[in-house]
Amino acid sequence: MPLGKSGVLKNRKATTYHLKDAYWQKKLKEFGVNVVNEPIVVDANIITSYCPATAPMVAFELLKMLTSEEEMEVIKKAMGF
Repeated sequence: MPLGKSGVLKNRKATTYHLKDAYWQKKLKEFGVNVVNEPIVVDANIITSYCPATAPMVAFELLKMLTSEEEMEVIKKAMGF
């Protein structure tokens, strides 16, 4: 929500908490965000997710951005995912 309010997400794809009848997603849309109801949304250098359970997936997306998909897959496999 702070990114949406700041304008950083305006006209970009993002997501946020999806429960409670998508209350927070509707609020995010008010800031001009193209809300996508998916667990993780990546738009250029911004990763958003819609619940705490997505934390490992967000971490792997970030790792992929910082290294490569191949390196991320090696670490993901080594961690048992």
